[in-house]
Amino acid sequence: MDLVYVAYNSEKWIAPCFSALQKSSYERKKLNVFVVDNGSTDRTVEMLYQVKKEWENRAGKFEIIEAKKNLGFGKANNLGFAKGTSDLVCFFNIDTEIFPTALSEIESAAEHSGEAVAMWELRQFPYEHPKLYDPVTMETSWCSGAAFAIRRKVYQQAGGFDEKIFLYAEDVDLSWRVRSLGYGIQYVPKAMILHHSYEEAGKVKPNQHVYGVIHNLLLRYRFGTVYDILKGHLQFWSLMGIPEAFPHSKRMLLKEYLKHFGKAPHFWSSKARGKKNGFSPQFYGWDYSSVREGGYYRNELPSETPKVSVLVRTCGRPCVLRETLISLRNQTYPNLEVVVVEDGENVSEKMIREEFSDLNLVYLSTGRRVGRSKAGNMAMERASGTYLNFLDDDDLFYADHVEVLVSRLLKEKNRAAYAFGFETPIEVISREPYQYVVKHYNGVHKQEFDKITLCHHNYIPIQTILFEKSLFQEYGGLDENLDALEDWDLWVRYSLYTDFTCVPKTTSLYRVPYDRKENARRQKTLDEALITVREKQRAYVQKISVYDIAAMYEKRNSFWPH
Repeated sequence: MDLVYVAYNSEKWIAPCFSALQKSSYERKKLNVFVVDNGSTDRTVEMLYQVKKEWENRAGKFEIIEAKKNLGFGKANNLGFAKGTSDLVCFFNIDTEIFPTALSEIESAAEHSGEAVAMWELRQFPYEHPKLYDPVTMETSWCSGAAFAIRRKVYQQAGGFDEKIFLYAEDVDLSWRVRSLGYGIQYVPKAMILHHSYEEAGKVKPNQHVYGVIHNLLLRYRFGTVYDILKGHLQFWSLMGIPEAFPHSKRMLLKEYLKHFGKAPHFWSSKARGKKNGFSPQFYGWDYSSVREGGYYRNELPSETPKVSVLVRTCGRPCVLRETLISLRNQTYPNLEVVVVEDGENVSEKMIREEFSDLNLVYLSTGRRVGRSKAGNMAMERASGTYLNFLDDDDLFYADHVEVLVSRLLKEKNRAAYAFGFETPIEVISREPYQYVVKHYNGVHKQEFDKITLCHHNYIPIQTILFEKSLFQEYGGLDENLDALEDWDLWVRYSLYTDFTCVPKTTSLYRVPYDRKENARRQKTLDEALITVREKQRAYVQKISVYDIAAMYEKRNSFWPH
């Protein structure tokens, strides 16, 4: 495996970067490291030679390429790439530190992906890149240049990084050229790096702001439609009408905007016109993908890993259930128990036994239909985890859902924590095999915990919340007389005894019908259940102090960052 780094006045990153690499579980003799120095004026080169001396006779190769000037990110990476010969090449920013198993996880992903996939992105820590990915296939739209791997032959086929892009968006451009060749790109959350990307969350980087905008325009010439190009220019001029992102940002933007017209012919002449190999790029404002909430949420690994039981209710639709179980297989949290309760005959058992023997899985069927709430209670009774989390068979977790919530609960006095979840209207094409089209990714419920609001309506989708099993043991489970809104009734009852911690990050998704008639039938069921639940709530007494009411008032009348 070849590893390529680019350094520029990077002396403070050299020691932590290569110290972490030395702790890698990957066999060092199989590693070839190429570091391109972009004309540093500090002690970067001196420190690199010290590292090289330490690596002698312990690594496959450690080569330093000294450029006389700053070649830019793309050209320097191309130079480092040209020095190697391995089939798999990893590119890392110099301000990253790999976790011990990261390289092994990437190699495993490459071996199991098949030739149709050519690029793999590692997960950045503590700030995960928030772009969208498929929690089942792990497919994503592009790879961040901070940490990714690619097949050598595909990098060559795509022509490497475009050296006309000096700062920012080089990674999107390369990713989209790879996709236009017909290859897929995957996210590998179990392959982790520490990336020192922000000194503080949300801090605006002047170069990123300016060149991010300008190179977005250039990518529209290469990959976009005429509409995309015109919209990009309208977006640019709209920036001139709003407050500056930082002092003199508008002056810098205008200067680079005028210069970008000189580069436009290069991008237009290599335009990927129309859909190519099924690839249809999308521009989302200045982004290149829909994004999940939580780009500036500071992730932490849990200090310990108590068992978590994920409770899956299903009813005779193994093709749907399969995707849910795959999303559980993709979880980064190591201590999971999956409890599947099938409401009715054991239609899904054969598929589960044959395809998911790698999961710590408990399966039972009710034999006859007993309803959603009874099935849920049976799952809670059989679960042996310290924490419980529902995940119905048409919902999905993103890879770090359990990890994120356990990490927060271990630090909190609260006994339940929830994150945000996408509502995804889907149009079902086929039930078997299960094929569908996701129409939207809607961030509907993004509400900080508030007991008063929760008493009025449910804003905590069932799959978003992780809670102590002791709540079930002490205060009971789902009301088996309810076949809708049973989760809301449960959350309201549990909120009588504990507050819930809100984690402002999207970690799951749930599906709703796209069809209007089906949606109307669903809403009618919910409306009917609401009458029953409201009547039940007459008996619930919520104890709350005047102090807490005042605190809620303060929150409601002040800005709460999402």
